[in-house]
Amino acid sequence: MRELDNLRLTTVRIVFVIMTVLMFLLTGCSNIPSTKPYLAEDRNSRWVNDITYLEKTLPQVHKNLFFHLSEEEFHSRLAELKDKIPGYTDEQIEIALSVILAGIGDTHTGSSISSEYRYPLEFYWFAEGIYVTSTNKEYAALQDARVITLNGRKIEEVANKLRPVLGAANESWFKTQIIYYLPLPGVLQYFGVSTSDEIELMVVLANGKEKSVKLKPVSYKEYVPAERPDAPVPLYLSHPYENYWYEYLEKEKTVYLNYNSCRQMRERPFEIFAGEFWDFVESNEVEKLVLDIRDNRGGSSSILEPLIKEVKNSTFNQPGKLYVIIGRDTFSSAILNAVRLKKETNAYFVGEATGGEPNHYGEVKQFQLPNSEKPIRYSTKYFKWVDEDINTLEPDQVIEETFAAYREGTDPVMEWISKN
Repeated sequence: MRELDNLRLTTVRIVFVIMTVLMFLLTGCSNIPSTKPYLAEDRNSRWVNDITYLEKTLPQVHKNLFFHLSEEEFHSRLAELKDKIPGYTDEQIEIALSVILAGIGDTHTGSSISSEYRYPLEFYWFAEGIYVTSTNKEYAALQDARVITLNGRKIEEVANKLRPVLGAANESWFKTQIIYYLPLPGVLQYFGVSTSDEIELMVVLANGKEKSVKLKPVSYKEYVPAERPDAPVPLYLSHPYENYWYEYLEKEKTVYLNYNSCRQMRERPFEIFAGEFWDFVESNEVEKLVLDIRDNRGGSSSILEPLIKEVKNSTFNQPGKLYVIIGRDTFSSAILNAVRLKKETNAYFVGEATGGEPNHYGEVKQFQLPNSEKPIRYSTKYFKWVDEDINTLEPDQVIEETFAAYREGTDPVMEWISKN
């Protein structure tokens, strides 16, 4: 009898497992349509089918796709792109698709551009302007040069010309992201900035002299950044491969905690790290706590929440003792952490306006287009943290990133906090 009961119990468990799997398949995957009906042989049909698949799938899986761009306009833009496929290169199609997705108004929803070539330049937009921060050996003289014009246009005007590819970005995120598109020949040509692969830059060299330079694109595989001479590095950039770390500034009686990414480190889970951190604070003379999230582009906001709660209940939670550093790269989950600190503590915020929006769509997933296998990112959740209609979190004290500080390896933000 007991064996029969066990057999019945086992059967019930098996049926339960099967039903659970079936429910998962029916509910968890049904949002993503099968790609098989959209597979095609010739090039134009492949792209038409990919766009058709996107047109059907994205509204189903996104939390609220038409909150900014109307459904009619969305379909109209995709139909227009389909008509252009025969005359467009694959790269032009990808750029056009990125522009359409950027127009949705959600910085977490979009696609990438698969460019095989680039100009051997890396830029950064400092307070003084756009500078060349890295290049290859051939153009080593351009290192640390300020860019004045590109093909006769002011470089800032060129950046604004490319703005549609970052349609949803606020000004901070725009400045952070547009520098990745400026070195792409296909993007410059798509927006009418150039008509050939060769471009001409007018720059002010590090020695103060103006120079005109013509550049041709190189393969991504061939691009090797030229070596830079050793230079001093500010504290916040001293551990680039660690998601979180802290340092004690004995002279200032300040503990500095850098939270660089909302992601766990396998070798040092955040729970263990936080315990070590508070043990250190209790064992040393600490008057100020500085939490730096200026370079944190997100991950999981829940990781930092226990520490925020402890900070809230600590002796640091009073004016003059708690500082939070934010910046253009404070984005996604990091902005959620920043907003919570702003609302629940007496922290004083220093740095630049955030690239992330306090209220935003996020919790990103992705699907692939059937033929190109191009990944499409989309948001599955809406985060509303503030009642105001604002697209960034402003610091209490604005301190912009300057080229002068970058060149010297100093950090004006920490200098200001130390003096105050």
